[in-house]
Amino acid sequence: MTSVLRIDSISLPMADLGPENPLPDMKPVLDPHAKVQLDASIPADQRPYFNYGKVHTILPYRLQDSYSRRRRPAQMPVVILENEYLTATFTPQYGGKLWNLHDRITGRDLLHQNPVFQPANLALRNAWTSGGVEWNIGMTGHTPFTLSPLHVAVHELPDGTPVLRMYEWERIRQVSYQMDVWLPADLPYLLVRVRLVNTRDTETPIYWWSNMAVELEDETRVLAPTGMAYHYGYGRGITLDEVPYEDGVDLSYSVRAKHSGDWFFDIDDATRKWEAAVDKNGYGLIHTSTDRLVGRKLFRWGTGPGGLRWQEFLAEPGRAYLETQAGLAKTQMQHLPMPGGAVWDWLEAYGSVKVDPEAAHAEWESAWRAVDKQLEADFPRAEVDRIFAETQDALAAEGRQLEAWTATGSGWAALELARRAESGEAARSFDAETAVFGAETLGAEQEPWLQLLRTGILPEGDPADEPHAYLTQKDWRELLEASVARGDSDHWQGWLQLGVMRYAASDVDGAMEAFKKSEAARPNAWARRNIAVLLRQRGEMEEATELLYQAYRERPILPLVIEAGRALVRNGREADYVRLYEEMPAELARADRPRILLAEALVATGELERAEAILADPELEIADVREGEVLLSDIWVALQKKKHAEELVGLDEVEARQTVIRRWPIPAHLDFRMRT
Repeated sequence: MTSVLRIDSISLPMADLGPENPLPDMKPVLDPHAKVQLDASIPADQRPYFNYGKVHTILPYRLQDSYSRRRRPAQMPVVILENEYLTATFTPQYGGKLWNLHDRITGRDLLHQNPVFQPANLALRNAWTSGGVEWNIGMTGHTPFTLSPLHVAVHELPDGTPVLRMYEWERIRQVSYQMDVWLPADLPYLLVRVRLVNTRDTETPIYWWSNMAVELEDETRVLAPTGMAYHYGYGRGITLDEVPYEDGVDLSYSVRAKHSGDWFFDIDDATRKWEAAVDKNGYGLIHTSTDRLVGRKLFRWGTGPGGLRWQEFLAEPGRAYLETQAGLAKTQMQHLPMPGGAVWDWLEAYGSVKVDPEAAHAEWESAWRAVDKQLEADFPRAEVDRIFAETQDALAAEGRQLEAWTATGSGWAALELARRAESGEAARSFDAETAVFGAETLGAEQEPWLQLLRTGILPEGDPADEPHAYLTQKDWRELLEASVARGDSDHWQGWLQLGVMRYAASDVDGAMEAFKKSEAARPNAWARRNIAVLLRQRGEMEEATELLYQAYRERPILPLVIEAGRALVRNGREADYVRLYEEMPAELARADRPRILLAEALVATGELERAEAILADPELEIADVREGEVLLSDIWVALQKKKHAEELVGLDEVEARQTVIRRWPIPAHLDFRMRT
């Protein structure tokens, strides 16, 4: 059978992703890996990368947080690559995810294929789905593009093998990335050639991790060629430890781990880089690469109630998975310095491995050496390097449009190319880049900024409408600063956008000044909300709460309901929120966050029966509950403490909480605790 590429669709229940949040994300990046304490065991040569490249905001990207948990049967378009050994299913409209990799010889799936499309709040922009293989570019956390369309093209190797090309331009790092994916007719491995190009002439921090979800069974074991790993337990620091034992438990079997955690395998420079997840029969997924991809990771949810709840929340009851991952650095807490104009590329290979079951489940080193030997026999390291070298020139040309594929990437790269061109026809690609970012990709989001570029004037728009999409790049900030200073864009929109730009550049005072000038130029809920956020960060809670309340009254949309509601409930105005809730439009009152805020407010005001009725609803769920967020369980505990106050007399706070959890356990549908 020759290798084929085709467009198809798969049927599954899907939640609506919903529109992007029009409010700029002006809170610290919520990433559990962002701040970590380094143990003395961490080598000196690795330490600098832990303190390098952090971002304080995901701007200019908007949050994707308006999805729900109401799923309906739907058809999801996919691109399929297939040869006689494997069927690989991709979703270019959702970050190019490898949705599934099916072994045609054994009839088994090598990846955890999510049976539903259900976003949840685990990514930098909030929305994320579990399963398959995700490609993470830019900064620590799940990629900004995880649920956004990529540009799609097709290519061919000299022997006629079809190549799927997916690519985008990451706006914070200004790095373009391209994935060329193919299935050689005679090879039982999916090949993925990744290419990163720093499109600016100065150094930028860079990050890449390919995340593979694997079905978790009782005897699933993860193996890698080393005896050491950087160990990160959520809420703890990072240490360099021997593997696989911790407190006498072999944690290469994820089902034996009570708590969630990460192992970042410390593989020697000269050793072949690979990681495998095998079942009780010694069969499973193996991933290998050329040597630029030095990192390998095991992530486990753990068997505690929160970990189990999360896995069901992301898919369906009874489904569990772990993740094996591969990255540019040793750990995901690190970024690497990428020189200006640099091109980094590598080759990844995904396939199956089968070793003797006794060998696969023997003592750690003996087990990984058995897998290493089998991998070398099946797909020698030298062969991977040869394919990588031979495809360098073959994949250096432009691809052609994939007919009948309608989803496309953003127009931001084309806008940037137009800015760099300054006059005349804009280029179709960046220097050293083969990916095409044509002017036809420009759309409504880019139009106001094109007008600023061509006329020197940013269109004002109406405050009753959502603000223009955001830009934060220094070059565009300078253009807008000059336009505002001339008086051409001295209006509410110009100052609002300038405030967002200044905030992203860590000029908080300048941002406050700009937002106040936006509000003075023309009263608008957008500037008022942004002023409130900055006041809240200063600790000026009373004024911030009132401004958020006013902003919601002027523009009653769900994001402002949630922000104003949180402010009221957390700052002693619970009764005001109860009244606000009872007056709000029905479609807002039905949403999960407003209902849960109501329960929290009712506990505070002593209306315990009403609060308990809300929490008792088994369908009560926060669609975008964050990883590590324990709001639901905290409200439950607060309710029980008030309800049973007489039985808790004399106990301190810790004792009271422990007693409540023991005597009136947190219902499973409310329990997202990662550590208990």
